[in-house]
Amino acid sequence: MGSLIECEDVWKIYRVGDVEVHALRGLSLTIEQGEFVAIMGSSGSGKSTLMNILGCLDQPTKGGYRLNGIEVGNLNPDQLAGIRNQQIGFVFQSFNLIPRTSALENAQLPLFYRGLSLKEQRAQAAAALERVGLQTGKC
Repeated sequence: MGSLIECEDVWKIYRVGDVEVHALRGLSLTIEQGEFVAIMGSSGSGKSTLMNILGCLDQPTKGGYRLNGIEVGNLNPDQLAGIRNQQIGFVFQSFNLIPRTSALENAQLPLFYRGLSLKEQRAQAAAALERVGLQTGKC
């Protein structure tokens, strides 16, 4: 079985006016299935840039990124959205909830995009909220 995540000589360069900002410079990284990894560093060291690339929200300027053996740089936007919906979960530092909806409805939203029935959305969302102590009626 191959690695879950493989980054090889990944660079991310942003242009700010006439200035090039090198957020990542030649990063190589391998993460195996089931492995727990912490990404740490000082402010401005490229942590968020790396997470955006690993989460298929951004592409490297150069270098390769494979997720489950698939070269992510070769995927179109719909394929990337499918990966974000089916394979990648995000835990954000700040809340990214839709304020006008309940916790249950916020938890249902990704399941809606997966095409699950409303009944299945509610069941899975309620179960997920219960696992983290936010049962329906308590949120």
